[in-house]
Amino acid sequence: MIEIRGKYNTAKVFTDNVEQEAMAQIMELCNQEFVKDSVIRIMPDTHAGAGCTIGTTMTIGDKIVPNLVGVDIGCGMETIKLKNKNIELSKLDKVIHEFIPSGFDVRKTEHPYVENIDLEELVCKKHINMNRAKLSIGTLGGGNHFIEVNKDSEGNLYLVVHSGSRHLGKQVAEYYQDLGYKELVSKTEEIKAIIERLKAEGREKEIQKEIKKVKPPQINKQLAYVQGKSYEDYLADMKLVQKFAVLNRKAIVDEIARRMNLKIEEQFTTIHNYIDLDSMILRKGAISARQGEKVLIPINMRDGSLICIGKGNKDWNYSAPHGAGRLMSRAKAKEVITLKEFQESMKGIYSTTVNRFTIDECPMAYKPMEEIIENIRDTVEIVDIIKPIYNFKAAE
Repeated sequence: MIEIRGKYNTAKVFTDNVEQEAMAQIMELCNQEFVKDSVIRIMPDTHAGAGCTIGTTMTIGDKIVPNLVGVDIGCGMETIKLKNKNIELSKLDKVIHEFIPSGFDVRKTEHPYVENIDLEELVCKKHINMNRAKLSIGTLGGGNHFIEVNKDSEGNLYLVVHSGSRHLGKQVAEYYQDLGYKELVSKTEEIKAIIERLKAEGREKEIQKEIKKVKPPQINKQLAYVQGKSYEDYLADMKLVQKFAVLNRKAIVDEIARRMNLKIEEQFTTIHNYIDLDSMILRKGAISARQGEKVLIPINMRDGSLICIGKGNKDWNYSAPHGAGRLMSRAKAKEVITLKEFQESMKGIYSTTVNRFTIDECPMAYKPMEEIIENIRDTVEIVDIIKPIYNFKAAE
């Protein structure tokens, strides 16, 4: 465990394996005045992200940085334990390729689950591509998103779907991040105060001169926050987008289960880019791990996932890592790992998507399972490791 002390806060990092860029991002966060009352805990799978660190958990008050939640609001896993003992994997692969759009693709027609959410309730709806959003329910993201069939230690099969809020989450996150920045650098309130003060002092002739002296504050745009009405609007929209992400995963499960005649025995959801509105804990690339809570922690496309039960550790912000964490960037993985090495690592797992377009998701690009297992003992109990027998991944 490492402690990173900044100007306004100290973050606990629950691993000793932290890259310099991630350390710098955590320090930058701790140097922001708005975090002075937050409890900041960084998960063991941490690595540098776009402007802030993956694996960040923190309690929040009256200010939120939309970028800390990220662009894939509500992203997570839907885990389904199946009654089926056998699945025809070649048929499943055809069903997914034909009926589950992935990457930048969307559906040609709306999935019936669209009826379960009213996107017109979004405060920022004028800034949203509503048609694309509605056609995105039932679709799989690119990058690290996947559909898998896994087998546990007793031979039971699991369908696992990892997807999020698609382009909708990106549009909402970017709108509020830009709004927060614009409001923070705006000179309107300061100018208003100057005018009122000079008028009260009878110095109206000096107003223009004093206004010209006002300089916009220096703000890190990546860490600009929303407050006041913008804060309330963001929370409302984020809650709706989190629901959208859940429906998206359930729609994928519904599509596959119907066409493959799969019977569901048990189902649970594990979300990792969101704000828990009950406890006001923000989790970016981290999951809830409350006492008795069942969660899934995926490691990589070869080694599978950990099924765990949360221990409710307050010092961890009742959280756990959302995966193994990247060992190398996407660009680095494509540079140093050959397609042959990737194919060799996936032997014995049915997949038609092990190719040069997904090489950045190969098992070697992630931290080893042993490291994560060692680092999470204080926050979750591992009850089983499910191993993939099938994997589908879209290119970025």
